[in-house]
Amino acid sequence: MKAPENRSSSIAVVGAGIAGLACAMTLAESGQRVTLFDKGRSPGGRVATRRGSRHGDAHSTASFDHGAQFATARGDGFAAVLESLQAEGIVAPWPAAQRETDTAYVGVPGMSALPRALAERLIRQGVTINTERHVAWLHEGGALRHLPAAEAAPGSTHASGGTLSEKFDAVLLAAPAPQAIPLLLTRGHRYAERLANVAIAPCWAVMASFAAPVPAADVIRPASGPLVWIARNSNRPGHNALPDAWVLHAGAFWSRTHLDDTADSVIDTLMAAFSDAAGVALPVPTYVAAHRWRYALVETPLGQEYLWDRSARIGVCGDWCLGARVEAAYDSGVALARAVLEPS
Repeated sequence: MKAPENRSSSIAVVGAGIAGLACAMTLAESGQRVTLFDKGRSPGGRVATRRGSRHGDAHSTASFDHGAQFATARGDGFAAVLESLQAEGIVAPWPAAQRETDTAYVGVPGMSALPRALAERLIRQGVTINTERHVAWLHEGGALRHLPAAEAAPGSTHASGGTLSEKFDAVLLAAPAPQAIPLLLTRGHRYAERLANVAIAPCWAVMASFAAPVPAADVIRPASGPLVWIARNSNRPGHNALPDAWVLHAGAFWSRTHLDDTADSVIDTLMAAFSDAAGVALPVPTYVAAHRWRYALVETPLGQEYLWDRSARIGVCGDWCLGARVEAAYDSGVALARAVLEPS
């Protein structure tokens, strides 16, 4: 791939989590033509919200921020984004989660409001966002092969079938490192070896709602047992108080050890741990479900903001470059975009 001589390039960003959205936004603001691909139903990655209810009972519907619990900002760039979103009523402080001096911001009415707002800005800038598409191959010359996400296993590669895209002037991978590696290998790219050193832990999450409030603190951080985080979702800004909705996150070690357990088994164990940590007997939930995040918590980051191969026009970014924070994803995406925009 060779970048054109004019100012505007056609750039593909694979992955529409916070890193991919930040990367695309920085590129679009500089006049580049950007196309985003993501395997999810909507942008955001682990900054997500899920709704659930007892079958056939609309009154029991609850929402759960079952991925990233909140966002904080220590640098000026992401702080400015959160400030602008707060002014629009899209995020708000959540005092129950705050520790030390970092304000914990949550989406209103759910965490998915944050990436949705960024995606809407991108659409207004002319960025094309393709959801539920699995990018399966990086072809020489900058074309991507992609197919419906429902027809492909995560991380799988396919040299044929699906749809062959236009030829992009640059391809930027903003997917978790374990999913970026197979794509890099389709081009035999050396970055695959670099990313193999990144470690990202899984996380089992349980979502449960109750007809009446559970008598417990809004946030519990257990010091032992399988759970590391327990939070009352229904007391976040913009949420309804009832049904009483809770999100439980298991720790990295437990999640990795029980990665292939059934959802029912995970629910039984983690709900019992919730009861023990809260010191109360839990009522029968009106709704309960489990979700397995295969790539949730960065344990061993890459150690630098991004990787950018100017000659091959391939780059990678993500929170896993820097650490386990929403801001790390944003900073990595912006840094890669700026590198791409630097004159040759």
